[in-house]
Order: sequence, then C-alpha cells, then structure tokens
Amino acid sequence: MNKDNQSSRENQTDSVASSYPGRLGAAARASQIAVDRFDDCFSRFLGINRTDARCLDIIDANTRVTAGQLAEYSGLTTGAVTVVIDRLESAGYVARARDPHDRRKVWVAPTKFAKDLADRIFSHYQRFEPMFKGRYKPEEMAAIIDFLEMQAHVNHETSKLLDQHVQPEPVPPQARLVEARAFQRSVKSNFKAIIQRLDDPPV
Repeated sequence: MNKDNQSSRENQTDSVASSYPGRLGAAARASQIAVDRFDDCFSRFLGINRTDARCLDIIDANTRVTAGQLAEYSGLTTGAVTVVIDRLESAGYVARARDPHDRRKVWVAPTKFAKDLADRIFSHYQRFEPMFKGRYKPEEMAAIIDFLEMQAHVNHETSKLLDQHVQPEPVPPQARLVEARAFQRSVKSNFKAIIQRLDDPPV
C-alpha cells in the first residue's frame, strides 16, 4: 500500500514537472504583458513616451549615469540619448550635473520630484511583500530571484544580437524572415558565450 502511495506521488510529481515548460512560458508571457501594460500607463501618467520612460527607469536604477552609459544600457545611439535627456530634463524628471572631480564628465540623475512620484506610484509593491514572504520559503525566493536575473541576462544578450539584424525601413516581409533565420543562427552560435557570461563572477 505504501509502495502504491509512493508510486502515485512520484507520478504526480513527474506530471507537474513535465508541464513546467509550457506553464513557465505562458506565465512569463503573461507577466511581460502585464508589466508592459503598467509601464504604458505609467508613461502616459508622466506625460512622456515609452522610450523616455524606459531611459528614466535605467537612470533611476543606476542612481546616476552618463549619456554614454545610458546609450549603452538602453541600446540607443548617443544622439538619440541626448534628445531623451533633454526631454526628461525639460519635464523636470532628471537633472544634469558636472562631476566635481572631472569637469568633462556630466552625470544625469533623477530629480527629487521624479523620485517622489515613483515612490507613490510603486509603493503598492511594498504592501505585497509580506504575502510573498509568507507564500515562499527563503530558498524558493532565492530560486525565483536567480531565475529573474538569468532571464534578464539572456534578454539583454539576445537583444544585442537581434539589434544587428534590424534593417532600415522599408523592409520587404521576406527580408525580415531572412534576418529572423540569421538571428536564430546567431543565437545558436553564441549560446555558449552567453551562458559563460552568465556564470562569470561579478567584477
């Protein structure tokens, strides 16, 4: 009887495990759609476009950045980044300041006004923190964080590869398919390097 119960539990575990890939993909897509929707609402709330909002998020996440760093992190050209910073500064969301130790370097940082807005808009996440802590064990939270960090790394690396296959408009539909196949080959050939960088210890 005990063997039957153990066998039944093992079969249930195998069944759940086999459903992970499909559930994981669906959950990741649903999460991304929800995040995109909230980001879109937040951009409209701030009265700026999505690109400017994404750059503002990057600036805030790094406390401060130079224009060159923002171009690197966002994937935009330095010229485009200058225009973005100008718009964000005009809106009162960022401020430029020269480095006191290197007057040639200019830092861009969020203003107190921008931080006050963000604190109020995103404060609801703090209300959910106790629920997450109560729902998951510390080792489970560690696994979730590890997964999210891996996902961010893979998306960052593959976006750089995909950017190499973006063609200037107008592009015939068949040409896009050709580039899609080329991107697929590029990911395959760079797979080991991407994984290696993921496992590299932080500098």
